[in-house]
Amino acid sequence: MILSILVVGSLNMDTTLSVDHLPQPGETILADMLKTSRGGKGQNQAVAMSRLGSTVRMIGAVGKDEKGCDILKGLESEGVDVNGIIITDSPTGMASIYLDSKGNNSIVVYPGANFAIRPNDIKRNLEMFENIRYCVMQLETPLEVVYKTLEICKEKNIITVLNPAPANIDFDDKYLNLIDYLIPNETELSLLTGEELSESNMSLLASKLLQKGCKNVLITLGKEGSLLVNGSVEIKVESEEVEAIDTTAAGDSYIGGLVSSLANGYRIEEAMKFATKVAAITVTREGAIDSLPFKNEVK
Repeated sequence: MILSILVVGSLNMDTTLSVDHLPQPGETILADMLKTSRGGKGQNQAVAMSRLGSTVRMIGAVGKDEKGCDILKGLESEGVDVNGIIITDSPTGMASIYLDSKGNNSIVVYPGANFAIRPNDIKRNLEMFENIRYCVMQLETPLEVVYKTLEICKEKNIITVLNPAPANIDFDDKYLNLIDYLIPNETELSLLTGEELSESNMSLLASKLLQKGCKNVLITLGKEGSLLVNGSVEIKVESEEVEAIDTTAAGDSYIGGLVSSLANGYRIEEAMKFATKVAAITVTREGAIDSLPFKNEVK
C-alpha cells in the first residue's frame, strides 16, 4: 500500500512585480517585469512534494473563474490528486509579490476562495484522508478548517505538520497538542509566543510551545539554516551558500523537502539536510511554482 501526503491549504494565482527596491509608505515606483504564475502556500507545498517523488492529494478551494481552472489543470499536470478541491462562487485567491534586486520580497494576499472553504467541506472529503501518512497545513485558510483537519488526522493516526503562516494570534493553543511538527519562521515564532525573539532565547520560546503540547518545533531561519527543538534534542542544520535571487517559495520548498523525505523514512536530521538543499535550489530561481526543483536536481 502506497501512503500518500495530504495537503489542506491555499491555492492562489500570483502576480510578481520585479522592482529595484521595495516601496516605502507613500512611494510610487516602476516595475521592470511582471509575471503571473500559480502559487499559495498550499499549492506550493503540494507541488514541491509531488516533484520530489511523493504521492500527493489536496483539499482546498478555487473560484469558477479562469484562474481557478488554470490552477486545477496545473496541479493535475504535476500529478497532484485534485478530487478534494471545491469550486466556489468566490473568486480564486490572488497574491501580489514585490521582488527587489537583492531577492527580498513583500507579499499582499487576497484570500478569495481560500476563505470560502468550511469545516463541513473537510468532513465531506473524508475519503481524501484514507491511506495518508502525513497531512500538511498552513494558515491561509480559516482557522476552523485547520482545527477540523487536525481533529480528523488524530482520529486516523495521521502525522500532522502545520506551517503557521501567516502567523495568526487568534490560533487556539489547545490545538497545539494535535500538532506533530510545527514549522514557523522567526517572525511567526515570535508572534505565536507573544515574545520578542533573539538568538539566545529561540530554544526557550520553542520550548514554551512544546509545553503546550506540540511534539516538535522546527524553526526556519533563512540564511541561518533551521533549528529543531523537541524536548529531547536540539538539531541545528546550516544553510547552503548560494546567491539568492528570489526567496518567495523558500519556506514552502523546505517543507516540501522535509515532509517528502520523512515520508520516505529519513530520520529528522537527514530530512532537514535534504530540505535545506531543496530550499537552496529554490532561492536561485525566480517565481514560486516555477522555482521548485525536481527530485533528480537535488544532489
